[in-house]
Amino acid sequence: MNDQLELRDLIYFQRIATLGHVGKAAEQLHKTQPALTGSIRRLERTLNTRLFEKDGRNIQLTAAGKLLLQRSQSILASVQDVAEEIKELESGEKGQVKLGLVPTAAHHILLPIIHILTRDFPNIQLKTVIGQTDFLYEKLRERELDLVIGLYGELDDNFECVPFYQDTMVVVANSSHDIFKEEISLARLVNFKWILAPSSVMSRQWLDRAFDLHGFSKPEVQIETNLLLMIPSVIMKTELLSFISRRNLESVDTSKKHLKEVPIAELSMDRFYNVISRREGYLSPAAKCLRDIFIQQGRRIFDGD
Repeated sequence: MNDQLELRDLIYFQRIATLGHVGKAAEQLHKTQPALTGSIRRLERTLNTRLFEKDGRNIQLTAAGKLLLQRSQSILASVQDVAEEIKELESGEKGQVKLGLVPTAAHHILLPIIHILTRDFPNIQLKTVIGQTDFLYEKLRERELDLVIGLYGELDDNFECVPFYQDTMVVVANSSHDIFKEEISLARLVNFKWILAPSSVMSRQWLDRAFDLHGFSKPEVQIETNLLLMIPSVIMKTELLSFISRRNLESVDTSKKHLKEVPIAELSMDRFYNVISRREGYLSPAAKCLRDIFIQQGRRIFDGD
């Protein structure tokens, strides 16, 4: 290559590629169409290949264009990271951290974390987003979150995952449930109805597989809900079974007087809470500080010590 790629040209290329139309890109970027056309021509000369081809009134990427789009996203993200890192070099532990949490994590650790930050790190601002794992991972990938507190699952290769707390999922019923009146077995559990998370949730998938592996049909789900924190209250007042964190048996609002674990080893699932970040992404000093709090104090925070 006789010339070097210019960041400005990559920015223009990315917008054109995303919209599939030079005119629309020019309008959004507040540039003239000739300016954007010239930018694409410079890129094509530098790379000695065509990046777009006609598609009716629009344009579409060639194979080379698709590769450049993929690589340009990483390049521009790295440039943004460098700018932010230099800008915050002297800032120390201050600034905003955007944290995503799955609902169960938020329920147990959000208040302790807020207490730690307000007491020890008053210059760190915390913005939280509560959601299911897939949603949070997408926001992390799009750089709308700095950190995610999530559970198991298939992670993107671009993510770094550090486990900091082990939890156990168990079958639970109200303390007067008929399941406790006879010997407990998988075969008997099949006879009762359940309230469970949606089938897209990993713990629900694990439970279904456990029944299947032992030759039984999947639990009969009468109520399916993504309001997971509501489930303990429902179990207390119904004859439904469920599959929840053992920690919920110890919380003040549910109490062991009303909820009871159904002891069956085949349906005890260990899982880990993880602090997750982009592997190559820039983490501000404030985000690193919060990540270290989870890694170093996560167990104590969860256990309320």
